[in-house]
Amino acid sequence: MASVDRIERQLEVATTEYRRCVEKLEKFMEGEKGDRLSELKKNLREKEDVDENQRKKWIEEKEDLEKQEKKLEASKERWELQMEKLQDTLIGNDFVTCNLNVGDRVYDFG
Repeated sequence: MASVDRIERQLEVATTEYRRCVEKLEKFMEGEKGDRLSELKKNLREKEDVDENQRKKWIEEKEDLEKQEKKLEASKERWELQMEKLQDTLIGNDFVTCNLNVGDRVYDFG
């Protein structure tokens, strides 16, 4: 079983990476790229008098921005799952430590 210190260090790294991903995603959505993605979606939905070449360009640009957004989301979710896994491991270690090392008594559950 991994030591508690090692798990806590891994949790700290995962938490830092998760926060970094959240910041990147927020920056994307609230910045020029997020605004452009919204604008493209609106244009594709509302503007019918656009030539086919322009529509294709908008679709390609929209798909590219959506891929970037999904990549950021996936990274954020991956670190969030890693954090949860490590937190569960710490909780499990604390439970075992608290319940099996009570005072001078030794419990045999076998």
